[in-house]
Amino acid sequence: MKSSQVRELARRYATGQLNQENYRSQRRTLIDAVEKGRQALVYKESGNGVVALRRNSVKFLALSVVAALVAGVAISMLLKNGTATHQAAVHAAPAVPATPPAPGSALVRTFLDANDWTDGSLDSFSRRWTALPAEEQAQARVSLMYPRLVSDLRQQITSEKAVAGTGADPHLIALQKMAKTLGATPAP
Repeated sequence: MKSSQVRELARRYATGQLNQENYRSQRRTLIDAVEKGRQALVYKESGNGVVALRRNSVKFLALSVVAALVAGVAISMLLKNGTATHQAAVHAAPAVPATPPAPGSALVRTFLDANDWTDGSLDSFSRRWTALPAEEQAQARVSLMYPRLVSDLRQQITSEKAVAGTGADPHLIALQKMAKTLGATPAP
């Protein structure tokens, strides 16, 4: 650890090598000389480096904080500039119309969102499905919503069979007709 002349004086006083009067006199002389620039503080190396380590840690911490602040200000300025540039570009560029979803996928999503399993809704869906071109039906079959439609339809058929029993229930017939239209195998 490095110690200054002032620390050395204090150590000598504490160990009894200097009396109080000599200690104060030498300390005042040293401090005045350092203040007036006639003498620089000279540090002596002693056994452990705790003080030097603390000073280095404090310096590193201070530099880290300054670097973080500078980085934060720079990022903030870039974001503000980027937002302004983006807003200018948005206002300057003509609006590009969003592509509408494929009709088959939109039909499936609309039906599932409505969650209307009445005979009229089933009939309407079946008519609109059969009116779609084959490629639109194929696109709808690979959409994320189609497996849910088939699963929900099978659940409805199973529920209706449980309620209707063995009789020819018109609602069960409408559900089975929709399953046939979609090419989905009905639930057993």
